[in-house]
Amino acid sequence: QITGSIQAVQDAIIKKDQRLSKAMVHSGSLHVTMLVMHLSNEEEISIAVGALSDSKDFVEDLLKGKNVDLSFKGIDHFRNEVGFVKLSENDHTAILTEIAETMKKIFQEKGILAGEGRAFKPHLTFMKLSKSTQLRKQV
Repeated sequence: QITGSIQAVQDAIIKKDQRLSKAMVHSGSLHVTMLVMHLSNEEEISIAVGALSDSKDFVEDLLKGKNVDLSFKGIDHFRNEVGFVKLSENDHTAILTEIAETMKKIFQEKGILAGEGRAFKPHLTFMKLSKSTQLRKQV
C-alpha cells in the first residue's frame, strides 16, 4: 500500500516534468533513514559496518520479536532537493527514535560522527535531485 501510493506520487511528478524521472528512488530502495553520516575511506566504512553489526543485538533485544508498525501521511522536502513521505506519530515512533539514538551513540563511540547534532527526523525518501548532478543544476 505504501509503495503503491509513493509510486502514484512519483508518476504525478514525472507527468509534470519528465526530467525528474532520473531523481526518483526505485521502490526496492525505499527505506526509513535512521542515521546520516559521511564515510571518507575504507577504514571508516569498515568501522561503520562493525558499528551497524553491534547495533543489531540491541535492536533485536529492544523489539523482542515484535514488529514496528509505521504509518505515513503527507509529503515534504529538504532544501527543495529531497522529496520524502512524512512519518505519522504513533506508539512505534518512540521505539524508532530510541533505536536511532542508540545506534547514533554506538557509531559515535567507535569514532564515526553519525547524525552530527541533527535531530532525528524519520522519513521515507522518494526523490533526490542529487541522483543526477545535471538535473540538480536544471531544476
